[in-house]
Amino acid sequence: MRLIIGGYAQGRLAYVMERYSLTEEDVWDAAKEPISKWKSQRVIYHAESLVSGWLSEGVNPCEACGELLPQWKDTILITQEVGCGLVPVTAKQREWREAVGRFNTYLAANAQTVDRICCGLSMRIKGKAEE
Repeated sequence: MRLIIGGYAQGRLAYVMERYSLTEEDVWDAAKEPISKWKSQRVIYHAESLVSGWLSEGVNPCEACGELLPQWKDTILITQEVGCGLVPVTAKQREWREAVGRFNTYLAANAQTVDRICCGLSMRIKGKAEE
């Protein structure tokens, strides 16, 4: 599994599409439908959106993710970095942000490579440069 992380509107998807020569058919958007609709596309975009569904079901996102890791072995997950910026106002927003942070940390620990995208530029933060 490869993890791509970065802030809002930083060019994460464009980077992945170009870097791995992918098409729109290779991308599944987790913000648009539940994980049960994923059909093994190579890219899971907006992976942080999975956390909302799991929290609403009372499921621990890291535990749910752990069950999916074997299926994601050859997948590129694109997730938003949510730890920077303004502190959320409501307790529910803070709970979501903290859960996404733990989810991203779990993904990074289990990923073969982790790239951070800022202004459309990548920085390898885990794994060898040639991978």
